[in-house]
Order: sequence, then structure tokens, then C-alpha cells
Amino acid sequence: MTDGQTLLAVFVLLYLIECLRLVPATAWIAAGTGKSGWSSLRPWTRLQIGSGSPLLLSPLPPMQAHALALPWVFVPDQNSLNVRLTDSMSVSLAWDQLTPRAEETLLHLDSATRVRLPTKALAELWQQRLTEWRGLTSEQRRSAFLKLARTTLDTQSASKSAAATSKLTGSMRRCATIHFMWCFGIISVLYHRFGDSLPVLVAAGVLLLLQFIQSWLFLRSTRKSSLIIPHRRWRALGIAFLPQLAMRAFDIVNLTTDAEPPHPLAWRGLLDDKRWLEYARQFWRESRYVPGWPQNESLPLEAEALQKFFRHEGIPEEEYDPPATAKLPTCPRCGAEYQCGNNTCPDCGGVELRQPTA
Repeated sequence: MTDGQTLLAVFVLLYLIECLRLVPATAWIAAGTGKSGWSSLRPWTRLQIGSGSPLLLSPLPPMQAHALALPWVFVPDQNSLNVRLTDSMSVSLAWDQLTPRAEETLLHLDSATRVRLPTKALAELWQQRLTEWRGLTSEQRRSAFLKLARTTLDTQSASKSAAATSKLTGSMRRCATIHFMWCFGIISVLYHRFGDSLPVLVAAGVLLLLQFIQSWLFLRSTRKSSLIIPHRRWRALGIAFLPQLAMRAFDIVNLTTDAEPPHPLAWRGLLDDKRWLEYARQFWRESRYVPGWPQNESLPLEAEALQKFFRHEGIPEEEYDPPATAKLPTCPRCGAEYQCGNNTCPDCGGVELRQPTA
């Protein structure tokens, strides 16, 4: 293996590392361009690092814009705060034991529980919000959460935000695509053909020029975001001299925002209808079917917010909560079927089974 091949292999490894992001375990990422053709990405939640999970962003050209969404991580209850740690794990903290404290992107809730949020600004916002909720009555917390839910389920705002991000980083992504092809395609071919020669040196100079252009595009795109992108000029310096940073510079702009992330279901205008409906059913089952659901006279707070959203969007109940068709008792949360004699689903924390209709 020659020195040039070794250097190329190192560039590939560094580039893949740069495509990795540590995000909240509950995060959803939409990847796409323009107003259509978006798809969703999820982190690898089986691996937990500092209360977050690794996510591999789309590494191959054409480079895609990315938008971040979060489900409702904090849902107030009458006597406690329900905290979603992962898709399948949550905890309840008593209000009198809640001591929120933001430390960079980590929000410490008590001595043992902490949650990673996308940005430092959002962690500080939730510290303030939870401190306020702690001093409210149960009904006031309910009203505050429903108001927040309406904001994060605004489909028009979520679509416009994703489109704006895509437009803002369009030039950077085009430059990154050219950079990728030049670094891993043109230079490799030239080196294989000519070895250590003047054409390869010229090609390396063109690569450096592309990095300078990307650094300028980054500074231009972030001139209004200096407060939420720390060390902006130092980042630009790294982009100017490190190929892997130049090729992924647009991700810094995509995934750094001081706004409240939307709920994943607010992406109705981005994702295709079939995929979005699958997600809608998933969120509804998880919020509606909790232990004791047949006896509850009212919906859980999260399910109530989702039901209002579905009605506002004109989605009939049989679409997001299809009636049971199985001939055996079925868990309404995970869909598992059980033989007669089982009354609860052990995999879903004791959720009562839905009995088949006669």
C-alpha cells in the first residue's frame, strides 16, 4: 500500500467519522432536498454515549439537508413528570424531587437522571420551563403542555423550516458534492495514473481552493447565527484546511438552531403519506395504550394532544387507530397476539389486551 493510498484511506475514515453525530436517543432526522423526497433517519439507540446515541448521516452525494425533530420528551402528570429517555424507556420523577440544571446540551433532572438535548439553548429553555411547571397546579401544567403540543405539531411551520434550511445550505451542499467527487474520485484516478507528479499536485491545489470556498460559504450562511454556533470563525478555519470538515460543513448549519424542534408528526408535508401514517399510528399506540387504559375515563395527556392534532388535520380515527381484526387477544400497543388466558402484555409493561370482537 503506497503512501498516497494510505492517505486516501485515512481521509475516508475521517470523513465517515465526521458523518457520525451524537444526538438525543429520541431524535428523528429528516434527510432530503427541497420540498419533497425527504426520508427519516433514526439513531442507533442500543448504544448510549453520554445520554445520547450515534447517528450516521447520509454520507454519499448528492449531499442532503437534514432537519431535526423531537417527540415530547417531557410530559407532565398530576404528581410527576414523565421523561422519555429512549423510544422504549421512560421514567417518572416526582415534582418535589425535580431539580433541573442545564450543563451544555445535558439537562440534569435529579441526581441520577439526565437527558441530552440537541443544543445548549434548548437545554436552558427546558430548565426554565420545568422550573416554572414545578410551581404550577396540575391543571395549569396540562394547559401549558397542550399549548406546547400545538406549537410543535404545526405542519406548515415544520415544512417551511426544513425548506428554508435546505435553501440556506444549497450552495454548501453543492460545493461539498464537488469536493467529495474531487477528493475521492479525480485525485484517486490521477494518483493511480501519474503517481507523485505535477498533475496530482495541481489537483490537490484545486481541492484546497474548494475548501476555501466552502469556508467562505459557511461564514456567509452563519453570519446571523453567531450566537448559537459557538467558535464560528475557528470552525471556518478548520473547514478551510481539513477536507472532512469541508465536506460536512453544512451539517453544522442544518442541526444547530435555537428554535423549538417540531414533533416528528409535524413532518406531514415532508414525508410520503404512507410512511407518515405508520409513524402516526406508532405514536398514537404508545401514548394511548398504557396500563389501565380500558378503565381510564379520559385519555392520557399525550394522547389527548395527538387526538386534537389528528382532528385538526382531518384524519379519521380508523386511520390512526384501526379497529381490531385479530381472532385472538391482541396487545393494542405492540400488536402481539396471545392465546386465551393472557390478560396483559408483559413486553409492554402490563398493557391490557384488546379482546377480539364477536
